[in-house]
Amino acid sequence: MPSFRFRNAYKAVAVLAVAMLLLAPAASLAACLICDEVVELDGVRAKCFRQDYEKFLSTARSAETSNTEVDLSACAGDDGRERRGLDRMPGLLPLGSESSARNQRELRSVYIFDEASLVCLKRLLDGHEGTIDPSVRFDLVENCKP
Repeated sequence: MPSFRFRNAYKAVAVLAVAMLLLAPAASLAACLICDEVVELDGVRAKCFRQDYEKFLSTARSAETSNTEVDLSACAGDDGRERRGLDRMPGLLPLGSESSARNQRELRSVYIFDEASLVCLKRLLDGHEGTIDPSVRFDLVENCKP
């Protein structure tokens, strides 16, 4: 009797393995898990993005994953090495200084986008009225729903 149970278990494992192999290509077409979802730009970075948009788009289209790194550091005048994760977390601030710290924080110059996010950000920038300053946040998840 135990061998019968093991035979059924092997069948179940085999079926699950085949199902995972069949679903793997569909999972690879899912949304980009490492792409940036919120973009904060100033006028200089926005202009740089617009100028190099076609280059970024062609890189994303030719990449196997359809992702590309968008590096705006040359236009922004920084070195492209940014603090991320815990290094980026602000320290404790005295009461009332939160708004001044928000205005002084560093803007990112390097983003990772997929093709759809690039197209959407370009559309959002073209449709934006007024000046582009760091207080304007482009939420690509919210504003780029299909």
